[in-house]
Amino acid sequence: MRVRTTTQSTLEDVDVECTHCGKQMTAHLGSGTTVRYFQCSSCHRWVTSMYAGDVFRVDAKVRPHPRGTLEQRNASFDQIKDRLDRWLAALDDQDPYRILGVSPLDPPERIRERYRELAIINHPDRGGVPGAMEQLNDAYERILNHRERRAREQLKAGPSAQFHELPQGI
Repeated sequence: MRVRTTTQSTLEDVDVECTHCGKQMTAHLGSGTTVRYFQCSSCHRWVTSMYAGDVFRVDAKVRPHPRGTLEQRNASFDQIKDRLDRWLAALDDQDPYRILGVSPLDPPERIRERYRELAIINHPDRGGVPGAMEQLNDAYERILNHRERRAREQLKAGPSAQFHELPQGI
């Protein structure tokens, strides 16, 4: 006689991971409260809790994980959120339009005028910091290169480009 290990039929206390792609599967309730379905958002595989005992004992490309406590999940979320906030702040610091304090929709004259205002304020000969001036120059060059590249791409697009406004040189 073979003894089978039992798995809770609703699987409310576990998360299921797809071993094929390594993603956590999302849980869906079935028509009743005794059956749950799990779907992998990456490879679109499905597994049901009806056969969970058999599925988890054989290689079925899924693996159960006991759920952590609410505090553990919140701590993990807070760590990820903090890391994302730091990454987004670093991106904002590198945005050339933000450095110059202009919008990407501003005309070239406005961008040039704002650059000159900041250059006068931050120039080392007028008491500014050399690092700030280098940052301004870099941001202005990046904006110029971006607009020139966009203009070249629109010219290469051919006749359909005539309906788009081409940015003028700065």
